[in-house]
Amino acid sequence: MMYPYLTLDDETEIVHSQMLEDKTVKVYIEKPDEKDGFHHATCYLPKYEWTKRRI
Repeated sequence: MMYPYLTLDDETEIVHSQMLEDKTVKVYIEKPDEKDGFHHATCYLPKYEWTKRRI
């Protein structure tokens, strides 16, 4: 399950998971874009490992 954390003035949304079994937290960032639909990225903390980036 993902939990809302922050919505910025430009409609960028940041959500996060509970702590996972490997002691990381998944952070998902999504920004609407009229041309492309959405830009998004996923990061796992504290590893700072970025996956699934579409910016």
